[in-house]
Amino acid sequence: MPEQQQNSVSLRELVRIAAKVYNDDEPSDGDKSAWDEVIDSNGRLVARGELGDTLADFIIIELAETYDPKASREEQLEEAQRSMNAAIMQLDRVALTFAELQST
Repeated sequence: MPEQQQNSVSLRELVRIAAKVYNDDEPSDGDKSAWDEVIDSNGRLVARGELGDTLADFIIIELAETYDPKASREEQLEEAQRSMNAAIMQLDRVALTFAELQST
């Protein structure tokens, strides 16, 4: 496993940040600690699609695929934000297409 920088954020920490705010305004069906279980003791993604919530699974997979243990804390948080914003833009385009199709 690549060595993690001192002023870095672990993948587990990124996942915990996301879990903390995910569906924060709604009663949770499942336990957010389940998000922790998809990261092994070495900080690697070990399970895909295990939460029963495809959006939560997607967020975790996206964070794992863009995670760089050699990056600084700031770089990791910027990349996590960038990947979430990219997903938002893609989902917005899909939603807009469905809305446009309704009005035709």
